Amino acid sequence: MKKLFSLLLFVVLAGCAEKQEVFDPTALFKQAEENMVKGSYEKARKDYQEIQEKAPDRSYDPALMLRIADTYFGEEKYDEARVEYQAFLNYHPVNKDAAYAQFQVAMCSYNQLTTIDRDPEPVHTAIKEFETLRSRYPKSAYEEQAVRYTALCKDRLAEYELYVGRFYHKKGSYAAAAARLEQLLRDYPGSTAEKDALYYAGLSYQELGRRDDALREFELLVKKYPSMQDVVGPLISALKSK
Repeated sequence: MKKLFSLLLFVVLAGCAEKQEVFDPTALFKQAEENMVKGSYEKARKDYQEIQEKAPDRSYDPALMLRIADTYFGEEKYDEARVEYQAFLNYHPVNKDAAYAQFQVAMCSYNQLTTIDRDPEPVHTAIKEFETLRSRYPKSAYEEQAVRYTALCKDRLAEYELYVGRFYHKKGSYAAAAARLEQLLRDYPGSTAEKDALYYAGLSYQELGRRDDALREFELLVKKYPSMQDVVGPLISALKSK
């Protein structure tokens, strides 16, 4: 009798355990979302991935794919996030959240920018991805931000070119400095580096004995940035007196 009772008790407990372990994707997704709000990105990612694994019909569910990408982005693991956002776009290019995913791809590159003396390749990549967003998803909710970040990226490229131009000038390689700075002025008109580019281009031409070119740069500098008059005015006067 005791053995029978023990066996029945075991069956009942086992049944309860099985009920407790029933897979509920809705509850698990809710739990993952709560972890996202808390910033517990790794826990959230495990929950999303468990849903993908245990519910085969949701392996490529757009919401799950996007949220997994978001967990990596939240952890600032931008290389991993980029891969996941791109996977989302490959499977769901016309999904309602596709523009968001493309924006995040661009932001992964943008957020990896470092100091201006480093390789500018990530800046070029970010610009390319923002332009892809604007061409592939015109008038999206991210259009304005894409324009703003593209302008910031171009300023970064201009600052990089200025850094190189000033380096050449400091070394005494005035021809190389002038060429680099002129390229900057052509490619990035109105950038945050424009004022200094005009100034150092003028100084470089002055060192090269190219009076007219130096005057052109200095006079344009004063015209666009009147506050530079006190600095450049004497240089202009000296050049004109020659």
